Amino acid sequence: MIRRTLEMMRSERLPFGVESNQIEQYKSYYDLQMKDCNHLYGYITFAGYDLFVQQFKPNYSVKTVLLIHGYLDHAASLNKAIRKLVENQYEVIVYDLPGHGLSSGERMSINSFHDYFNTAKALYDFFFLNGEAPLLVAHSTGGAIALHLVKNKKADFSKMVLVAPLFRPYLWRTSTLGLFLTKPFLKKLKRVYSKNSSDEEYLAFTKMDPLQEKVLPVSWLHALGDWLKGESFEIKDDISFLMIQGSLDRTVDVAFGEKQVKSMYPNSQIVRIYEGSHQLFNEEAVIRNQTFYIMLKYLKQ
Repeated sequence: MIRRTLEMMRSERLPFGVESNQIEQYKSYYDLQMKDCNHLYGYITFAGYDLFVQQFKPNYSVKTVLLIHGYLDHAASLNKAIRKLVENQYEVIVYDLPGHGLSSGERMSINSFHDYFNTAKALYDFFFLNGEAPLLVAHSTGGAIALHLVKNKKADFSKMVLVAPLFRPYLWRTSTLGLFLTKPFLKKLKRVYSKNSSDEEYLAFTKMDPLQEKVLPVSWLHALGDWLKGESFEIKDDISFLMIQGSLDRTVDVAFGEKQVKSMYPNSQIVRIYEGSHQLFNEEAVIRNQTFYIMLKYLKQ
């Protein structure tokens, strides 16, 4: 049933603000049904991609949060974060990255990371260019996207929370050697679902989620490598943010990321979550609630 719903939403491709008969099934499956919250959704074309964008607006909101998910996920993967923010009177704008979720683009692939940057910049301008600077909450690759925009003066956020941000993947040097040796031959990899959370229910749901892909294009890793090679290591003491990082994360290179933050963004804060894995927003309740508490405390300061 949900697969047909998602197929219908993709084929309809209704513009943002136009109601779909499929949305209630989508919200029910992904646990996004919330009381006292106005939900707008639909497609907006940015930088050549049709992005599925959602806006969750409580009856009374204090500020707006731009929420950006990470690689392999989609907006609804952050349903618990969306709910927690709305419950605390934050309006949330969230979208599926190109090639993810209900957005257009080759599944889980990208020609260049600049496609992520350009679509994020266009979305930022659409919602925020002439208004108050929003808050930013981003996970993993979403954190890399947001930080790139800020470093290059493409966006401004009043506060930023980066959760397990991507500075370099775990065991990246080993991975790049393998990519170099196999580049002419290997096009796709079978996805191996890592234990990136201690919440078994979340892990089981992710394996069944129709918006999670089973095969991963190697081209994404090449695009990642090209972007990392071009990154500058200039100190940016005018940029500050809160970095929340799980101590057991084996998706991103924790030590490298924390070193980067301390050297390049000296006015930022780093909080380690004991026994937290990569999916801190989808961890078991104690770790997840600790993450939310730290995030909300920072946003409200």
